[in-house]
Amino acid sequence: MQAPLALLSSPAVFRCCSRALARPVSVSVFSRPEVQTLTHREFQTSAVSRDIDTAAKFIGAGAATVGVAGSGAGIGTVFGSLIIGYAR
Repeated sequence: MQAPLALLSSPAVFRCCSRALARPVSVSVFSRPEVQTLTHREFQTSAVSRDIDTAAKFIGAGAATVGVAGSGAGIGTVFGSLIIGYAR
C-alpha cells in the first residue's frame, strides 16, 4: 500500500494533475478535438446531371424546330438556325 501512495504524492504527478483539476470542466469538455472537428462538404455537379442538361437542350431545340417547321418555314432555314444556335 505504500508504493501507490508514494506514486500519487510524487511532485511530477502533483504538477500534472493539479493543472487539470484547476481548470473549469467546460474548458476540458469543449477543448476536446472531436468536438471541434467540422465537416466540409462541397457541391459537385455529377456527370448524370450534365447529361440531363445536354439532353434537355437537344429536346428544346427539337421542339423549336418542329414549331418553326409547322409554321411553313423551309427545312433548310430551320436546321440552319439550329446549327447556328448550337454553335454559339
